[in-house]
Amino acid sequence: MDGLIHRVLMALTIFIKPLLGRPHSIYLLDASLPVLRLSVNEMAKGGDFMVGVASVIERKQLSSTMRICIWFAVTDSPWGGGNSFLRSLAAELRLQGHTVHHQPNEPADVVVVNAFNKGPGKPMNPRQVAELRQTGKVRWWAPSFPADFWYRFSRRGSAIVHRIDGVAEFVRGFRTKADDIQPAVNQHTDVSIFQSTYCRTSCAEAGIKPAVHTTINNATTADVFYPGTPRTGGPLRLMGTSWSPNPRKGFATLAALSDLPDVEVWFAGQWPDQIDPCGVVNLGVHPAPKLAEAMRECDAFVHAATNEPCSNSIVEALGCGLPVLYLDSGGNRELTGDFGVEITDDLATNVDQLRAEKDQLREKILDHRAQFLMPRAAAQYLETFQQAIDLVSAGSHV
Repeated sequence: MDGLIHRVLMALTIFIKPLLGRPHSIYLLDASLPVLRLSVNEMAKGGDFMVGVASVIERKQLSSTMRICIWFAVTDSPWGGGNSFLRSLAAELRLQGHTVHHQPNEPADVVVVNAFNKGPGKPMNPRQVAELRQTGKVRWWAPSFPADFWYRFSRRGSAIVHRIDGVAEFVRGFRTKADDIQPAVNQHTDVSIFQSTYCRTSCAEAGIKPAVHTTINNATTADVFYPGTPRTGGPLRLMGTSWSPNPRKGFATLAALSDLPDVEVWFAGQWPDQIDPCGVVNLGVHPAPKLAEAMRECDAFVHAATNEPCSNSIVEALGCGLPVLYLDSGGNRELTGDFGVEITDDLATNVDQLRAEKDQLREKILDHRAQFLMPRAAAQYLETFQQAIDLVSAGSHV
């Protein structure tokens, strides 16, 4: 089987390489066999061979391997979209051959800081980011000194990339410490990554306007969130998820949908006490593999959250081939695009439209599935890492 894969990819290289605009975007022949098997795995899971090939292409490194610190204590337990994304990104980068760790005091070419926290429930201290930037170290006593103190020293720290979250006040509906921490952290970083266009514009409204930035949508893991066999018969089964029980996550819409005839609503996560679930089937909190299994047993996904910058749950659902019934708020439309149906005041009509179009939408999603997968995001992150490294090497100060 390995020999067959190698011969197929050799042939694909001959025909595809001349069509590609960037000379570094395909080096299939020297790829390791575990990576090449992705195409076969993709077919086994109901995907397309070329999706696997595209993933292999994305996985080839832009330059030499990097030492990357993702300064975030990821956990395998369910803990929100940021944790899920960074855990998957780290795994993808390691698969490509890069060295990835989560301790800022270890040697690194680039350090990724996430929004306003350094782990689940662990707020980031901007003074420590300033220390890391200038000295390459983070020490327990550093917060005793103001951030400006560290700028007295010549810079010795690695390039720092800031993955910016949405404005917490806009998402949660009330102001928290996160609204002060994130802009303060951003002042000590070299390049910023916004998760969506909405993320960038809403942050600008809140005064976060980094000089050097890019926009990279979130992505998910191909071998966890993959399509299943489409359901036939029975009521239209919809799926919703939320780690946060904040009412702005769209729970009332899920409850209202569950009261419609011939509609079944499943939910995974934490449901708020103040909202009647009506007919919603609450599956509780599940790790990613179990969540993906539940998604594959549904016909479509529902996301009615307000002002979310780039919902990981939308991307995970699209990875499973599910059309999305979405509220046009935040970055929801940007992510969903032509792969779903917008929620209006007439839920019954929305559901009828979804029921009529779901098969066509699913086919469209499967045709574009590579854009929701981690190899695409990892390639864009690596380009940004190199940009930050080049800026620091050139002596630029942002």
